[in-house]
Amino acid sequence: MEAPPRLISLGEPGGSDNASAVALTALGMGVPSKIVTSANGVPFETFDHGAIDWKKLMETAHWMVNCSSMVNLGKSPAMAWSASMTFAELEGCRNVMVVDIPEDQGSISKTWGLVIGKMRQIHVLFFTSEAMRAVSSLEGMEEDGFLSSVRAKTMVPIVCGITSGGSSVSLSHAMGSFEVDITEHGTGIVWLAGFLKSLPYSGPGISGIRAASSW
Repeated sequence: MEAPPRLISLGEPGGSDNASAVALTALGMGVPSKIVTSANGVPFETFDHGAIDWKKLMETAHWMVNCSSMVNLGKSPAMAWSASMTFAELEGCRNVMVVDIPEDQGSISKTWGLVIGKMRQIHVLFFTSEAMRAVSSLEGMEEDGFLSSVRAKTMVPIVCGITSGGSSVSLSHAMGSFEVDITEHGTGIVWLAGFLKSLPYSGPGISGIRAASSW
């Protein structure tokens, strides 16, 4: 049996953000995972992001997970957020972006704009149900068909999101779109962690994506 892929997340010290939640959940599934954050006693908003050795961290890593709300937590987290994706692209580590709602909900337009600027570096784009409602409204689009439209416009390989009821995830890929029931997983974040664990070894094409999504 092949070893699970390594996963890195940029997260807050307390681990309350969605990127940390993915890493912690994946770790519980046996996926070697690391949360990059500030040292004990160092304010996250001003930590020395330039001291992070992304190149070393990404050796043999498969996934780099970020959440969009991180850019609102200070200049240092925002700079680390951007740098992590650039290094991931250079090192062959695939970027995952969890689009969620920032604490200051009025900043969703700015947050989404920054995510748009990183689209070419993102391999998996995942929307929380609240973020999907907010961003679809911001873009003047209906939620139904929103994920497929985003994928077609941005060319991100996999775009997925939690349905408003929370019981399923919709996925859009160049070769098709479908929904998967996630009731047994409890939350979309748990499902995402399992999906990232399974995807590298599930086989090619839409059949591989379907297999990984139904882990």
